[in-house]
Amino acid sequence: MLSLKKKKLVIIHPSPYPVKLPLFDIVCAETDGIILFSSKYSVDHPEWNINQILSQFRFRYKLILGFRIGRIDIRPFVFFYLMYYNPEVVVTTEFNLQTVFALIYAKLFHRKILIQSNATSFTSLTFSKRRRFREWLVHRCDGFIANSSETKKYLCDLGAEPDKVFVSIQTIDVLKWKQSAEIWRDSRDELKNNLGLKDKVILYVGILEQKKGIHFLLEAYHNAFEKLKNTSILIIGGGSEESQQKEYCKQNGIHDNIVFAGYKQPDELPKYYALSDLFVFPTLGDTFGLVIIEALACGLPVICSSYAGAAEDLIREGINGYIFDPHDTKNLSVLLSTLLMDDKLLQKLKSGASESIENFTIEKSAENFLKAIR
Repeated sequence: MLSLKKKKLVIIHPSPYPVKLPLFDIVCAETDGIILFSSKYSVDHPEWNINQILSQFRFRYKLILGFRIGRIDIRPFVFFYLMYYNPEVVVTTEFNLQTVFALIYAKLFHRKILIQSNATSFTSLTFSKRRRFREWLVHRCDGFIANSSETKKYLCDLGAEPDKVFVSIQTIDVLKWKQSAEIWRDSRDELKNNLGLKDKVILYVGILEQKKGIHFLLEAYHNAFEKLKNTSILIIGGGSEESQQKEYCKQNGIHDNIVFAGYKQPDELPKYYALSDLFVFPTLGDTFGLVIIEALACGLPVICSSYAGAAEDLIREGINGYIFDPHDTKNLSVLLSTLLMDDKLLQKLKSGASESIENFTIEKSAENFLKAIR
């Protein structure tokens, strides 16, 4: 691990998003680092116990004073916090007002500033004013930390020099997830019986909204149903389209094979990955898609939408899964029926899933993060 113990670092981040904190813990341990959070609460996940989450980590942190308009955090005091801590390097997050305040500090005091981002071309607003603002920021920053190769492409499209963009994959504790799934695997048959699942199980984890493409998965399953009658789809999550999708299943005669299990806490998920055979991620636009790593860590091959930011980095065609266009439901039907009717191929992909995840540890992501700031 690259160590920069004397490097004074400030990371500006919107909120204590749990998946980022192990990475920050390592980076701050290898530098003289501190995290400035714009908010101690998550707008998208108000149920999180942030104090309990933060207590698990060693890094120093501070909450930036400011105010909120709607979903937008405005923290003008970030400039004064930076003056107080006087970092050599500032890593800010995405293209917002906090980044502008950090940029002013960096230029006035001749400090290095980097933007970490998970934006991609298919998840970013493309109207000219937003793009011009992002291009303006990109041309004035010293470097970039991208969550995926797809994000690196987008940053380069905005004008970043490729050799100044470092890819630090957004990831999880893959060994912990793998071990958790293995514990539950011995109870697989019992778990399936309790949920009323059939022999082979297709898993979906995510919110039930149109942008997640769940309707394309159900349509493809319906199209191949004659070949898939001994399989089930297990759906973990809820959302605005749940009743609509249940009605679709009922109208098309596949409802006995579809189990809507509702929302589950993150620590419950390995159980559901362990009892499944195949994971499908049919999103119409995700900056990354952390569930892909979760599935692979638990030994599940993944059929992944080409609109997932993580697809290029995580999926190896024919080794641990396949990439598809969710709009092409005929192709998805073929993939589902081919994999679930060929036990030898499915087992090969399961082995490939477990092996492929070894390259996506938190330690490896931290190493690339540290390379960016050195």
